[in-house]
Amino acid sequence: MKTITALAIAAILATGCFYPFAVDPDPTLEIFVGSEPVRVQLSNRDTTTVQLVNGLDDPKGFAGLEIIVSGDNMPTRRYTASHFARVDETKFKVPETGFVTVNTRIVQDGRIVAQVSERWGLQSKIQWSLDVERAPYPGTEGFLPDPENPECHWFWCAFIWRSPIAEGAANYEGEALWVVLYRHDPDECLDDCPWP
Repeated sequence: MKTITALAIAAILATGCFYPFAVDPDPTLEIFVGSEPVRVQLSNRDTTTVQLVNGLDDPKGFAGLEIIVSGDNMPTRRYTASHFARVDETKFKVPETGFVTVNTRIVQDGRIVAQVSERWGLQSKIQWSLDVERAPYPGTEGFLPDPENPECHWFWCAFIWRSPIAEGAANYEGEALWVVLYRHDPDECLDDCPWP
């Protein structure tokens, strides 16, 4: 009996969809900043490639990055590029209800060259993930049919926000600040999900 129970538990855990012994986690928000120096195709209609300029110490990249997170019943948190240069990501608890606002901006040569300021409603148990990138399109979402009015098309994507980099500060045509919000309910399958 113990062997059968252990095998059943192992099978459930292997699916990646349900962990029966986990306590409902507190809702969290995790912030990732894409700062890897990679080359990407400019668009799905243009095979030209560009080098992403998003180094955390590069003045033409993310050196002037500022992220401010505030909301109902939570302390205001401020992050700069130097924080993300030391830590790959930032994760913290958020309330189960109310609203949170994120203000993400890039300051270059003393002026704001791109800014996304958005607000969304929180929910109990939800694990939020915020991806910030300086690129022609969000790497986590790929080519978008309409980059001017982006919409989610991958699993768990809740919102996509875009701010074009100001003229004179862009490293290439179509460069933008992207902020993508993902929403995961721990009661839902995250990856390696079985088909019904």
